[in-house]
Amino acid sequence: MQHQKSLALGLALVLGGAAQATAQDVTPDFGSTVGGPGWVTDRYAPATFNLLTTKGRTNVLSFAITSQSDFANRPAGYQSTFYNTQGMKYALNQSGSYSLTADLWVDGSWASNPTGSNNSRRTDMWGVSVDASNNPADYPVIGFTNAGGTGIFRGYDVNTGLWNNFANPVSYNAWNTLRIDFDYPTALYSYSVNGSVAGTVQGDGVAQGIGAVIMQGYNFNDPTREGDPAIIENGSTDYHAFWSNTAVVATPEPASLVLLGTGLLGVAGVVRRRRKA
Repeated sequence: MQHQKSLALGLALVLGGAAQATAQDVTPDFGSTVGGPGWVTDRYAPATFNLLTTKGRTNVLSFAITSQSDFANRPAGYQSTFYNTQGMKYALNQSGSYSLTADLWVDGSWASNPTGSNNSRRTDMWGVSVDASNNPADYPVIGFTNAGGTGIFRGYDVNTGLWNNFANPVSYNAWNTLRIDFDYPTALYSYSVNGSVAGTVQGDGVAQGIGAVIMQGYNFNDPTREGDPAIIENGSTDYHAFWSNTAVVATPEPASLVLLGTGLLGVAGVVRRRRKA
């Protein structure tokens, strides 16, 4: 996959104005699968890959991109830009139409990436579409990056190998719902952001289902990419990506529960006194 973006929106990716496909959501439940044997390294493992209670939700998938896995600190054989993309893969192996849906927390500090700030951030959800023999056919990808200086959502054109920026706004310090739909047999890919279609890609018809999903981040600490026009700042401090596919609200802290219980008891006492009167 080429790490570049396309500013020409008249390619195979057509932005907006397309009906979203209806398909079975095959995204694995993070809460019941992360930490189990199903997730395996794709390219290079992130520093951490686990579940947290954070950002108002339980069972949030958290993975860290840190200096310990940057270009200079990886072992021989892994010092290439290919291994800057770091994540974990989960096998699905289902034929026909499918959708992948997950919520991404986008921190307010990700909104901009001034030169010299070491604030480069990127995280994506990948599908691995497969052919009739279960071999990879396409890689539909949707995600967030601020490598160009300003935070954006974008999608991958499975035909041209280029990234295309979406006009859909980013909600900062909030959860953003990202979705990939694949319709079989029309081979149409549809990317959606917060319930609105952001763009579509017409595939070549080889893909017949999905083999796996990959949750990825990108490690920008790579001296070989200095001067790359695709990124403004190729340095990055350590960061975490938070993904969720549950809307369960985190359990209040014990102190909060005590206060809540006290309040309810107070109301009950008032009711009893009124009835007695």
